[in-house]
Amino acid sequence: MSDPSVETKRSMLLERLQLALELEWSTLPPYLVALLSIRRPKNREAADLIRGVAMEEMLHFALVANVINAVGGAPRLTRENCPVYPLQMTFEGRAFADRRFPIDLAPFSKDAIATFMKIEQPQEPKLHANWLRAEIDVPAPTIGEFYAGILTLLDELDAAMPGALFSGDPARQLEADYFWAGGGAITAVRDLATAKQALAIVIEQGEGAWPWSQEAFAKTTGEPLSMGHYYRFSEIFHERHYLETDDPHGAPSGPPLEVDYTGVYPIRVNAKASDYPADSRTAALNDAFNRRYTMMLRQLEEAVNGHPKELYTAIMNGMHGMTSTARELMATPVDAGSSETACPTFEWID
Repeated sequence: MSDPSVETKRSMLLERLQLALELEWSTLPPYLVALLSIRRPKNREAADLIRGVAMEEMLHFALVANVINAVGGAPRLTRENCPVYPLQMTFEGRAFADRRFPIDLAPFSKDAIATFMKIEQPQEPKLHANWLRAEIDVPAPTIGEFYAGILTLLDELDAAMPGALFSGDPARQLEADYFWAGGGAITAVRDLATAKQALAIVIEQGEGAWPWSQEAFAKTTGEPLSMGHYYRFSEIFHERHYLETDDPHGAPSGPPLEVDYTGVYPIRVNAKASDYPADSRTAALNDAFNRRYTMMLRQLEEAVNGHPKELYTAIMNGMHGMTSTARELMATPVDAGSSETACPTFEWID
């Protein structure tokens, strides 16, 4: 590959894919904090919707990693690109309002759900609700258009490098055996067709999949009909389910979805380890959480860099193990007499 324009385009592709990996990961801690801040058994339906989205974000992370490896790249998940909250997210490329906003580690609330809707906003802006690393700059107006740009680069490079773009070691691919059921199936990426299939799942599950217009997509990918993340959060925001007859540009008009924003732990927003008194129970719990979180990130990086079996270990020992510690933190006051409870800080520990 001697054409400098092709070299430049391939470098851009790898940069965009790495950003996509970080983008998918950066949404997970905020979604998990909102989910775990709910006092069980309150908000059961809302919790199930958020949990489903979080599981699919993990799937998207794996699918993007597969594309990176298929084109000869190496996914990075290190201290340097570990997200820091509040995270400033900026969407660029077309002028419309509310496309630069902070993402907080915050309890389940209407404001939090509004922010999640902003993250997942479809390419064609739907109903504008009255929205009650320290930065990620996305070079497109929406996540869907960002991925569309990646697909264009893949098309152009595959045409310019026939048979040479997808040069990665197939042994680095994450397969369905290494991912738990519920969030969808991992697609191993071998060529342009499977790369497009993998990214189609990310786009369709993510920002704008309207379930009653997905028949062709479902047949192509083998995935069942599923409501996109934007619409799931919209159901929570409007406290109603969508009907098949609803206009996807509008609010849901179906049966009520019960939401109780008082059934939530009063956690400290964007807590830091330094917020917790030395030698306190909150400091000890948060340290244990962060150590497990850091170990999980390291295992995930191993998983996407030639040791795919580590994915199962990371999820079972990491994600599942962190949940009980997070819930205990959220039920514990920050310090004696405080009206706020603690929150896991999702900080990297060396």
